[in-house]
Amino acid sequence: MAFDLPGPAVPTGWSGVPRPLRAAVEEVAGPVLAAAEAPAGRTARLRLVLDVPGRRVFLKATLLAHRHAPTLEAEAQIAPAVRALAPHLLHHGTAGGWRWLLFEHVPGRHADLSPGSTDLDAAARVLGRLADLTAPDTVVLRAKDRWAHLGAGLDLGLLTGDRLVHTDLNAGNILIQDGGDAVLLDWALPGRGACWLSGGFLLAQVIDAGTRPADAEDWARRALPGWAAAPAAAADTFVTALTRRRAEQAATCRPGRRPERERQLRSAMAWHRWRTRT
Repeated sequence: MAFDLPGPAVPTGWSGVPRPLRAAVEEVAGPVLAAAEAPAGRTARLRLVLDVPGRRVFLKATLLAHRHAPTLEAEAQIAPAVRALAPHLLHHGTAGGWRWLLFEHVPGRHADLSPGSTDLDAAARVLGRLADLTAPDTVVLRAKDRWAHLGAGLDLGLLTGDRLVHTDLNAGNILIQDGGDAVLLDWALPGRGACWLSGGFLLAQVIDAGTRPADAEDWARRALPGWAAAPAAAADTFVTALTRRRAEQAATCRPGRRPERERQLRSAMAWHRWRTRT
């Protein structure tokens, strides 16, 4: 499996993991009986599902020198606040130049956000619970600050709030459990903002997955009360800023990601046109 990060691939299997990291994990979890690579993410260089005595756990780790190492630190800090919405963080630490997190393993699959999927309502339910959470003091990333360079002519203050926001919401970060409920993964970029912002990020993904903006907004009015109650000017500001951000990403991404980024830009532009129609 190829990792979506620069540098050499991590060797397959537990024996290929650096010895200090193996020792640190086994000290808290017990001997690793089996290991399997998990789908690659963009903030962790190493992602393994591990069988240890009596249970299964999930390990993610990145070199401390890598630019994504602070996102694992952020994920460790936010873990106590999202225990009801995400896999539990069991242990974390540093070893041999690596930052590592060890989570409970939650069986499930990535969400299907395509038109008509029953996963849509499961995702909406978990976001409803997220909207009730106040961002801890450790969360300093504000949406209006993150997008400040895109805000010409926009009142980004309309995005302000004290709610915890999942700013990297996508189908891969929504896990549908065997019983049909959803949990939220990869809290590498927790943010602070209006209670409806996470719903806006989800709605963008629903449109990306093929739902027409008009139909997506109709679904959101029923399934995402926070988004439905957002002032129209605030929602318009969010969609405009999102479209500008995606244009920036499409123009600056690596060539291998350009088709994906351009598809995302087209769907954001379609949403923007729908919201600004006369």
